[in-house]
Amino acid sequence: MPRQDRATRILIGTVGGQGGGVLADWMVKGLINAGWQAQSIGLLGLSQRAGSVIYYVEARPQSKAQRPPILSAYAVPGDVDLLLSQEFLELGRLLQGGFAHPDCTIIANTYRYYGTLEKTPAEGGIYPSGVIRKAAETLSGDSYLFHAQEVVAQAGLSLLSSNAVLLGAVVASKVFDLPPEPFHTAIKEAEVGVADNLKAFDLGYRMMRDGTLPRALFKESEVLDWQQLADQREQALPQRRRSDYRSLLDQARSAVPPLSRIFAEACYRLLDFQDAAYVRDYIARVQEVHTAETAKSGADSTSVTAAYAQHLANWMSYEDAQRVAQLKLRPERFAKMRQDHNVRGEDPFWVDDFLAPDPPQIYGMLPAPIGRWIRARGRRWRADFDHISMPMRVRSNRPWGYLTMSLVAAMRHLRRRSLRHQEELILLQRWRDAVLLWLSRDAALGRLAADAGRVVKGYGRVRDKALDDLWMFLDQGLPLLQQLGAAGGDVAAVGDEALKLLASEAGKGAACLYLLRDRLATALPTSSAAA
Repeated sequence: MPRQDRATRILIGTVGGQGGGVLADWMVKGLINAGWQAQSIGLLGLSQRAGSVIYYVEARPQSKAQRPPILSAYAVPGDVDLLLSQEFLELGRLLQGGFAHPDCTIIANTYRYYGTLEKTPAEGGIYPSGVIRKAAETLSGDSYLFHAQEVVAQAGLSLLSSNAVLLGAVVASKVFDLPPEPFHTAIKEAEVGVADNLKAFDLGYRMMRDGTLPRALFKESEVLDWQQLADQREQALPQRRRSDYRSLLDQARSAVPPLSRIFAEACYRLLDFQDAAYVRDYIARVQEVHTAETAKSGADSTSVTAAYAQHLANWMSYEDAQRVAQLKLRPERFAKMRQDHNVRGEDPFWVDDFLAPDPPQIYGMLPAPIGRWIRARGRRWRADFDHISMPMRVRSNRPWGYLTMSLVAAMRHLRRRSLRHQEELILLQRWRDAVLLWLSRDAALGRLAADAGRVVKGYGRVRDKALDDLWMFLDQGLPLLQQLGAAGGDVAAVGDEALKLLASEAGKGAACLYLLRDRLATALPTSSAAA
């Protein structure tokens, strides 16, 4: 259809809570201010729970000589002039729906808000952004993919003004090419962060007009070497602990130099979690495994020690109630909230933390004899005592809430005498014994035993299931892999496949064993035929 007889069509993909409704309203009201007829409709989905939300806008310049057109409320695949996305995975959904075509314009924020299906797996569930980028650049000849929050942050503006920078780019794009003033009026009338939003709009408008709007700008995580990482971690510690950190890091590096980067993170994490003695205990545990690996495979071999050192650090810094309280009181947490929500100067704001501890988290903080006494009495009282949820709301940046959190965090000094810690030491010893046992038999099996520590994650029932998975792999899975190796199978590849399955979600132990038995059954006939 000729352009002059056709409405301009914009499809907006966003996530509930990102302000998609405000962005669509700005656009429609700005177009009306510019003399256009415009309307939008929102398919809200699970908007209150960060679910996918779609807004569709149709607009057309008004003409007195023509009858007012009837605008559609539905987007048609392959017939959209502009795809606008506030979150990058939502762009992927629109592209998958077939809405892009070579003549459409794509303006997308490369910011990621991870979806439920991405966060459900314990690891490896994040959808690769490179796939979406390639699809956008292939399907459209006019794409702008940039991290809107990074753009406004570099300009000294609130991160919440990222929607306005997207709108500015849209208005100045070839799809509209309209003056900014009607949209300034729409932003002012909305009375939402007006000052920063106007500046961000003008920034996006100007960058699109002068050709400086990035075609592809992704905020990548910088990969640091061990020295850079150590410098960064040292600065994150209180002044009184920095010399301890350097001393402990030097001690760890002298023991196993190839693991310097792992030690730079591990020493920081464990020193922040507990104290220098705790870090020295960690180093001694790693040295024990390294000594065994050296005796088995030679001084240059560190694969078992590397896996053990990494997962041991994660396990020894388990997030109990004390650790959670400590992290929630960090000054940088409140500073980031001020920045993200544009809280200026001395303006008051409140932070409500919604917590739901269960009894094990409570009695686990107490000295072991007291904790065991409470657990025994509680289980007599109710069979489901350990699974009772106790929801609470703590206003953590106000005096009473801050004091409550501070008291819980202060109990970290009693951690070594707590029931939770005593039980964690027993579990760690069981894992360590399995690593040394399998390492003495075969280096590949020892490495898999060490790498199995990655499956221990989560809280409550999830953690219990993860631990069951770990013991099942060590006690039943590794013997199957040993048989597979004797049959000529690839122990390392199949073992890694099994661990990937286990780590994806707690409770996958049975599926892991089924996989291993299937691989063994496949390998055995081949071995027999060869014999």
